[in-house]
Amino acid sequence: MFIPVSENLIKLSKFFPENLFIVGGYVRNAIMGIKSGDIDLASNVDIDEISKILKENGYKIKVKNSKYNSITIQKDGESYEFTSFRKDFYEDNGKHCPIKVERTEDIKEDASRRDFTINAIYYNINKDEIVDFYHGVVDAKQKILRCIGSPEEVLKNDGERILRMVRIVGELGLKIEKRTLESAFQMAKNIQDLSPARKYMELEKILYCDKRYKDVKSNFKKILKLLNKLCVWQYFGLPVKAIKYNMVNKVEDRFLGILIDIVDTLNPECLQTFLENFLKEEFAFNSKQIQKVFTYISGYYNALNGMKNKDYFFKYFEDVSVIFPLLAKKSKHITNKYMFFYEYIIRHGLVIKTSDLLVNEEDIKNNFPKIDERSYGRILEYLLSEVFDGKIKNTKEDLLQEIDKTFQTF
Repeated sequence: MFIPVSENLIKLSKFFPENLFIVGGYVRNAIMGIKSGDIDLASNVDIDEISKILKENGYKIKVKNSKYNSITIQKDGESYEFTSFRKDFYEDNGKHCPIKVERTEDIKEDASRRDFTINAIYYNINKDEIVDFYHGVVDAKQKILRCIGSPEEVLKNDGERILRMVRIVGELGLKIEKRTLESAFQMAKNIQDLSPARKYMELEKILYCDKRYKDVKSNFKKILKLLNKLCVWQYFGLPVKAIKYNMVNKVEDRFLGILIDIVDTLNPECLQTFLENFLKEEFAFNSKQIQKVFTYISGYYNALNGMKNKDYFFKYFEDVSVIFPLLAKKSKHITNKYMFFYEYIIRHGLVIKTSDLLVNEEDIKNNFPKIDERSYGRILEYLLSEVFDGKIKNTKEDLLQEIDKTFQTF
């Protein structure tokens, strides 16, 4: 066999009334000697027809996208995505969303809708042969990424293909063919037409592209330079064409790393406002997600700005496992300073959160009904500070006495 195929997949192919093909990444990677688990299948068979046949023979079928004639086939621990041969029709924008999809019986028409030559190589399971209309095998062996046919046509209505180009280059250590790269420069503006969710998904994949395959040597710094070269950041809503990279290629959490690089590049007046707007508008983050990211990023900068130990850990104690690895790549001295204090808190079991106090808002309400409820949070924060400094014991009796002595005027 040209391509390694499991016995289960060979058995599956026998149920298809037409030849069954593996297409895309699995074939491409096999030719390049790279291990890959995801298998995409295609054939001149309608999904309703094949679903009925396969269900009768014990396969589990799930419709993935009826518009694109796509289903998931599962049996014996193996899963495949199957799509009927089709043609796609796009609007004149870069949204990566066909306005019309038509079934076709012609495998070459199906191949022509794909993006790059190395992703349009078909392997006929039934006949044990490669079907390659666009010389993708040669490009795969020479490690070249080239658009199918005219790069201008391939990239003009799909901003995601620009980002996917960057990702695939990073994953496989490829070189971009000259015309393909030139067209990517011209069409990069289509990225701004993508949905926020799709932008985030593709950016995340790019940020970890060099981690995808263990047996591929990839230069992540080269990918970062390519993003700047394509000026993609302006299509992520940023008022700059290039980012000064310093953290993203050093830290494990590369999304937080790129956010720090963006903040360092832009130096916004208000960190919270910038992150709220950027994460919501460009990536559709919800309020909870935004607050989480803001906590990590602000914890990083507040440490660099020398926030007092007590105030710092009152605010960031539960988040240091995320913040410290970021901080360590910027300043080991500052990280060690805060780490010493953090370990001291752990070692001595110091009270660090208002929830650790042996009184709560209900206790205040029951014992001091004249105190305005709007003051409860401030009172608990005061008590926490006093207990932390050793001025009050963390007992219910002592805490209530302190409230009685200090806050009865509220």
